[in-house]
Amino acid sequence: MRQRSTKAGMAEELGAAIGLVWGHIGAMQHEEAHALASACLELWPGEKNLLLLAGYAATELGMSADMAALRRAFGAQPCLELISRRQPA
Repeated sequence: MRQRSTKAGMAEELGAAIGLVWGHIGAMQHEEAHALASACLELWPGEKNLLLLAGYAATELGMSADMAALRRAFGAQPCLELISRRQPA
């Protein structure tokens, strides 16, 4: 039996993690989404999709998102405008 490569396994795990965070956001479970995304960013630092989901969940909780990191990852994308507008004062 052939074992899958470590890189392929990590890609599958990353995909599952992103799906779980997205599921929490879809279920309006923003605390859980933020906690999971933050923990996953420790495993995959700088991963764009996790950064975006963590930022969105943070703003839904009234917390600040790291807009500098998001802009470095995404540039001037329209998806960041929603997060930017929802930043706490």
